[in-house]
Amino acid sequence: MSAGSTATGTTGTDDDGVVARLTDRFDHHDPAFTPDVARAVHDRLRAAGGPVRTAAHGGMWVLARYPHVLDALRDHETFSSAHGVFFPRATDQPRFAPLEYDPPEHTAFRALMRPALAASAVRAVAPRIAGLAADTVRPLVARGGADLVAELTTTLPLAVLAETIGFSARARADILQLTRTTWATMARGGGFWPAFAALLDGEIARARRDDDGSYLAALVRERVDGHPLPDEDLRVMLVAFAIAGHETTMNTAGHLLLRLARDHDLHARLAADPALRGAAVDETLRLDTPVDHGSRVTTRAVDVAGVELPAGARVVLAVGAANRDPDRFIEPDRFRLDRGAAAHLSLGQGIHYCLGAQLGRRQLVAVLDEIVAAPPMTLTGPVDRFYANGRHLNLGALPVRFGAA
Repeated sequence: MSAGSTATGTTGTDDDGVVARLTDRFDHHDPAFTPDVARAVHDRLRAAGGPVRTAAHGGMWVLARYPHVLDALRDHETFSSAHGVFFPRATDQPRFAPLEYDPPEHTAFRALMRPALAASAVRAVAPRIAGLAADTVRPLVARGGADLVAELTTTLPLAVLAETIGFSARARADILQLTRTTWATMARGGGFWPAFAALLDGEIARARRDDDGSYLAALVRERVDGHPLPDEDLRVMLVAFAIAGHETTMNTAGHLLLRLARDHDLHARLAADPALRGAAVDETLRLDTPVDHGSRVTTRAVDVAGVELPAGARVVLAVGAANRDPDRFIEPDRFRLDRGAAAHLSLGQGIHYCLGAQLGRRQLVAVLDEIVAAPPMTLTGPVDRFYANGRHLNLGALPVRFGAA
């Protein structure tokens, strides 16, 4: 822990010292860093009041309070993404565009990627999203139950991703497993990239052969300063579309549906008032932060809450902790639909604000529209919550029954 800082536990989950150990030596890859333990670790990190130093992975600083995380997200000149947001990472792994680039490269990548996810593009695809949601949810309701992870929260975002970007049915079938492999092998040489790159190269070649009118077909024909985009640039954009284009929506949808299965009063409120459904999405993003944290590297020495972080420091931005900061959110651990404009940090801030935010929200509300029109759900089995790669909040399964318990 950083000099002069103290942290006190608030949850009572520290029976064996795990929370104390992970607070003093924060390591998101420690097997003990589970979603439940993370809550207690977050509480202690916030209570420290400022940056907390950990020796893990060569030494890092952790920011856990809302204003500190917000400032770092907004200050891309001081807190650089160009050394990789995800760590540890083998040196032969690519960076994901545009998140892991600084301007001017970031600016160029974002301009190329924005058309697929612009407000006009999302409006155009909205009826199709609503139709896909209905076609996915209604048979499950008619059957009386399902594992909503296997049959809804994974399948729908991948279907929308394929239609929005122009990925083939074959690619859609492979992206989920390749994403899991990415997080499991990122720190290993070779790791996930050869298989993912092979898939993307196939998609690039297909799009060049066949102009089907998709965004992908247009992207491979794009020219910058009179030159076609190199395959390397196409790959780092497409891998980001493939992973981020389904994962955050998938994991947020799962946790929102889990909450509805456990809270039938909430189901009734959302069924009665469609205007509350957007707030329900935002509260899920806040409380069940889909990506618990990312990192930056400082480009200069910077003072945070009286602690100087040196130039070249790896800094963890603990978004999950910031999203429950009691100095920013009244009753931070409570699901409330009256918080007004979204203030959570789950979709980023500044130049790295999530490109796909509007598309993701549209899908999540479409799922809610269908689910709250159905009878309330009841859980019929255990629910496994876990972090992939130490940060991506997943559900292993969500078995439910529709109708009376």
